[in-house]
Amino acid sequence: MALSLPTAFVAFVCALVFSRLLSRTRPRYPLPPGPKRLPIVGNLRDLNKVDKPLWLAYADWAKTYGDVFYLEVLGAPMVILNSAKAIDDIFEKRSANYSDRPPMYMVNELMGWAWDFAHMRYTDRWRLHRKTFHQYFQPRQVPEFYPVQRDSATSFLTKLLDDPEDFIDHVRHHAGSIILKVVYGYQMQIKNDHYVNLADQAVRGLSESIAHGSFLVDFAPILSYIPSWFPGATFKKKAELWAHDSKEIVEGPWVDLKKSYDNGTSVPCFATYSLDKFKNTEHMEQVIKNCSGVAFVAGADTTVSTISSAILALLLHPKVQDKVQEELDRVVGRSRLPDFEDREILPYLEAVLTESLRWNPVLPLSLPHRSMNDDVYDGYFIPRGSTVVGNAWSILHDPESYPDPFAFTPERFLPADGKELPPDPSLYAFGFGRRICPGRYLALNSAWIAIAALMATYRLTKPIDKRTGKGIEPVVDYSEGIVCHPAPFKCCFTPRSPEALNLIRAGYN
Repeated sequence: MALSLPTAFVAFVCALVFSRLLSRTRPRYPLPPGPKRLPIVGNLRDLNKVDKPLWLAYADWAKTYGDVFYLEVLGAPMVILNSAKAIDDIFEKRSANYSDRPPMYMVNELMGWAWDFAHMRYTDRWRLHRKTFHQYFQPRQVPEFYPVQRDSATSFLTKLLDDPEDFIDHVRHHAGSIILKVVYGYQMQIKNDHYVNLADQAVRGLSESIAHGSFLVDFAPILSYIPSWFPGATFKKKAELWAHDSKEIVEGPWVDLKKSYDNGTSVPCFATYSLDKFKNTEHMEQVIKNCSGVAFVAGADTTVSTISSAILALLLHPKVQDKVQEELDRVVGRSRLPDFEDREILPYLEAVLTESLRWNPVLPLSLPHRSMNDDVYDGYFIPRGSTVVGNAWSILHDPESYPDPFAFTPERFLPADGKELPPDPSLYAFGFGRRICPGRYLALNSAWIAIAALMATYRLTKPIDKRTGKGIEPVVDYSEGIVCHPAPFKCCFTPRSPEALNLIRAGYN
């Protein structure tokens, strides 16, 4: 993390800091503990020294300062929450005060993502977007997506047979084909689909910039006015480049959808359902377009992360594979593929998916929240306007809740006599409170059907090093960003049997 400050703007920034400090309520309670702050810049130097993912740095600081600690940059307060109790108390029980978002100048203003309601302030505009989205993606609607998810899983199995080396591309195709079909009724190209590639490219820029503190402009918005040629203004050049992807994500698929809708050739999907429901309501068309873009970009990326982590975990733990496949053979048999109706009677498979969410969470840091009013928590003062960040990674690696947290152990989620199950990771892996991801049910089902079909038909093994004759160990490493993906790794996919090969070719057809 490198937050440089253009020299010519130091005076403006100093004035901003002093105005923030003067306008702040004089607290009767102390601020939460945290690293020592320097005059004016606060903890800017501490953040500049971070040489690891922020969620790991925050977890380290929590060991010194406690589960709730305080940072400040240029007078802008930040509160980091590192425990399930603090997150439940703040984001759930006090959601009326903590459901806002900070302004996010880099992402919303400079990169053009203000249309994404995940980033919107806590207003009636946000509520309208959330309601419009939730009505179609709520749990009772989920079974309507099963046929699309089965078709995509069929394609996924076939692609692994024909081209196993590009398995991550096939995972991306699986996730993208589902969300594009559900949202726009769009049938993806077999390979190198423009919209899937666009989503991947757009999310890369978003991931680099959305974590609060990634760019100094989020603390000092006056920096957004400096020209891109100004020394130290590389963030402006990046923003200009990434803004093109943001616009294309929301506009590109929508233009195609509207053409088919207006000429009567569209197929049922979220966009057409919503357009029919709000016919001739001009302002609602923009809301529907925004919600469609959110579903597309978020749904594809989170599903890819979940499936990729599960594949990596299964590759590293052949005994877990054995147990999953024994359960599938015993409960479902070998004459058909597992289906959604089998999900409740496949507890070990479910535990594998659940443990994958915990082991390497999709969103290790939730999107930042903002306190709308002064508050006191656990004897500490939280100023109005504080950016409040929940560290999901820290919660899901808490040894008290999840003993031996760095081990991949699905058994921890299986019921046993006298054993209390640990908290469900999905409560923390998709955000918190009123801002929790409303598309998580679709994403988890898309991941489940892919992993279930994969385990029913393939054996995952490490590729063999021709020089040593030993298996090549994958490196367990993850990308930095709002959505966390495994670093590239290699995996061999071998059909389990002649019967499994027949199932791969037949799929869910």
